[in-house]
Amino acid sequence: MRYELRENQGIPAPLLALMAVATGLSVANCYYNQPLLGSMAKDFAVNDFSASMVATLTQIGYVAGLVFVIPLGDLVSRKKLILTNYIISSCALLTIAFAPNIYLVWGASLLAGASSVMPQFFIPLVSYHSAPAHKVRNVGIIQSCLLIGILGSRVFSGFLADVWGWRSVYSVACVFMFGCFLTIHKMLPVLPVRSQQSYAGLMKSLLRLFFKYPYLRVASLRAALAYGSFFALWSCLAFRMKQEPFFASDDIIGALGLCGLAGASTVVFISGYIKKYGARFFSIVGGCVILTAWLLAFGGNDSYLWMIIAILLIDAGMQCIHLSNQTSVIALDASAINRVNTVYMTIYFLGGSAGTFVSGLFWQHYGWAGVVGVGVVFTVASLLVNCLNFKAA
Repeated sequence: MRYELRENQGIPAPLLALMAVATGLSVANCYYNQPLLGSMAKDFAVNDFSASMVATLTQIGYVAGLVFVIPLGDLVSRKKLILTNYIISSCALLTIAFAPNIYLVWGASLLAGASSVMPQFFIPLVSYHSAPAHKVRNVGIIQSCLLIGILGSRVFSGFLADVWGWRSVYSVACVFMFGCFLTIHKMLPVLPVRSQQSYAGLMKSLLRLFFKYPYLRVASLRAALAYGSFFALWSCLAFRMKQEPFFASDDIIGALGLCGLAGASTVVFISGYIKKYGARFFSIVGGCVILTAWLLAFGGNDSYLWMIIAILLIDAGMQCIHLSNQTSVIALDASAINRVNTVYMTIYFLGGSAGTFVSGLFWQHYGWAGVVGVGVVFTVASLLVNCLNFKAA
């Protein structure tokens, strides 16, 4: 059954539920690798930095998808774009599952990241078509499922890898993507094209939007720096947990993702207060929470209890920052909602990619103390953006 959608007229509950589930399953493609990096390094006989490049390249691929694919949502059929991405991601995941060497995993991970941008079609779509009274709530639902996909992917991949090996994770993920393809094809309506510009014109308009809205630059930068800090933890956590005194298996490392589900409840809690207090307030609160998490991760890095508390805090703080900033940004320009979101998410994931790369490098040379240092620097920089932009909402 296909549904009709009109601006500000509301979204049928089954369609909202479908997009929420598809969001979680799609974004999971970018995070399955995090508990598996240690096992990949062992399987391919490479060092930890080479294995961490799987996570880095996945994030770079996601940024490429944001820059070159998402703007097409204002130019051609979004439904066709979404369905095409599901087919490409299925092929990329299957390639990873049977890759004979780390280099093919790198290439397929880049493609998997680039083709997993479907949530960034769904979020503006939900914001645009939801009834005014339910916009923030519905975007919050999608964001919650996005977070659950991020965290659940780690639990799922860790458990499955411990039972059947890390390659089985990508085989099952391929099946998930094909299932999303079939369901989206059946239920999502064909949506009208929103722009008559050429593709080159759309790409140029990204820069115009970036310079047109000072708030877009501020919100994107502070969220990106916080995301770099967030990824510094998750991209190196598997390496730390493989060491003494933990010597954790993949399923235990993946299960730590459950700790971050507190972040999902944070999304639901703060969504009703964003308009009242503003994104800057939640960015400062979230930054302070993340900074506290890093201090705990350093002082208690040999204790499951303190590491779990640190994970709880860093996920909750990150969601405070991301939801408040993205919700406010996509309301800037309804006529260019996909492109505004593209600018924000591109900068956001560049921050995540930088955090992944730098933390992997520092882990290789300085161990866990170096990773903590990277996380603290990124977090403090995010807080400074707030302090230096007092007029920003």
